[in-house]
Amino acid sequence: MSSAVLYLAIVAVWAMVLVPMWLRRDTEATGLTRLLHKRSDEPLVEDVEEEPVDVPAPRPRRRSSRAAIIARRRRRTTGLATLLLTTTAVAASGLAPWWITAPPTVLMAGHLALLRVAVGMDTARRQAAAQSRARARARAREALLTTETAEVIELPTPEEVFDQYAPDRRAVGE
Repeated sequence: MSSAVLYLAIVAVWAMVLVPMWLRRDTEATGLTRLLHKRSDEPLVEDVEEEPVDVPAPRPRRRSSRAAIIARRRRRTTGLATLLLTTTAVAASGLAPWWITAPPTVLMAGHLALLRVAVGMDTARRQAAAQSRARARARAREALLTTETAEVIELPTPEEVFDQYAPDRRAVGE
């Protein structure tokens, strides 16, 4: 059997890895729209003086959100599953030897093992956050219970209530 199938498999694996990396880098650094809508009317003469272009400072990388991490894991799982199914179909059809299924199988097994560890870490992080919230609620509840209640003091009621508008009341200068 020729090695064309092996080369095709290598190209497919690299395409699955490098093309998304290239596209992601392009959209982060320069914008995919600049690449897709490149102007063809740019001058080809080298003597034309170019105005200095303000290049924006690179943005600091933000931490990935939870949804982005899950989407990345899902894409990787889908890609590896597709690769494994493709190599299995190629080997089953007799176009390639059976051992071409070994690398995708090892990659898929390693990826699933990493996902299992990630699930354990996520569960531990969620439990720690829940325990922290429970401790904070318990401290707040305890603080409410330990606060002293105010003592109500009975004030004596005067016999005569002061009324400033009573007819027998006069201002100082009257």
